[in-house]
Amino acid sequence: MKSKLPDNALTLAALGILAFVVADVTHEALGHGIAILAFGGKPVLLTSCNIDHSGTINRWIPAAGGIANLVVGFLALVAVRLSRKASPHLRYFFVLAASFNLFFAAGYPIASGIAGFGDWAAVIAGWTPIWAWRVLLIAATLILYWVFLRVVARAIRPFGGSNEPEDISRLRRITVIPYVAAIVAATLAAALNPSRNFGTMLGGIMAAAASFGLTQMDNFPQAGTAKASVPPAGPITRSVPWIVAGAVVLVFFVGVLGRGIRFSPGM
Repeated sequence: MKSKLPDNALTLAALGILAFVVADVTHEALGHGIAILAFGGKPVLLTSCNIDHSGTINRWIPAAGGIANLVVGFLALVAVRLSRKASPHLRYFFVLAASFNLFFAAGYPIASGIAGFGDWAAVIAGWTPIWAWRVLLIAATLILYWVFLRVVARAIRPFGGSNEPEDISRLRRITVIPYVAAIVAATLAAALNPSRNFGTMLGGIMAAAASFGLTQMDNFPQAGTAKASVPPAGPITRSVPWIVAGAVVLVFFVGVLGRGIRFSPGM
């Protein structure tokens, strides 16, 4: 099937920003934030890169970010299946939301395993032998990431069309543009992080960079194999509502979450 669909770059960028922000807020606010409250702590500062808190120290708090991404990622996959009759824009938003959440959850542990910092480094702190736990984190990343690559390849199938060159080119375009937009959003927000700590800022950028697998969908035959029971998605045309939503969320993400939201001591 030849594919010359007029996918709009600005709309794709907006969808990428929206989906990434969902993953980032899921990790920091929904994951870490709820765990902090659940274990008796108090949030102090929420940014796009981290959440500071006072009170209790518990291994479940750093672990909760990735766990929340897994939960929301799988819920987004369910939404992909339930939205087969929806607009291509909404269907692709769910695909991107699943991708950013699942790749974030799978990709994060390798940073802790190799560099010894981040959420999962805090989870395994004090466990011995530490080298074995770090190797386990690296292995877990490699296994989970490969699994999620195949999962996302199946989810994106309605947009793949076929394995013909033109369809593969289209698949590459609709994955690279949202990914680059997410990287830009993450970098702009991280640059305003009040801590000015390089590791913290780098972690915020890596949250988006972890979804590099999204740009590799053209290398997975499953992504370009049509399935009779799944209706093909139409073009992701220019959509003013999605573009406006992406712009508004970008301003909030960079200008507000980038600088951080401080909570009163009484919370």
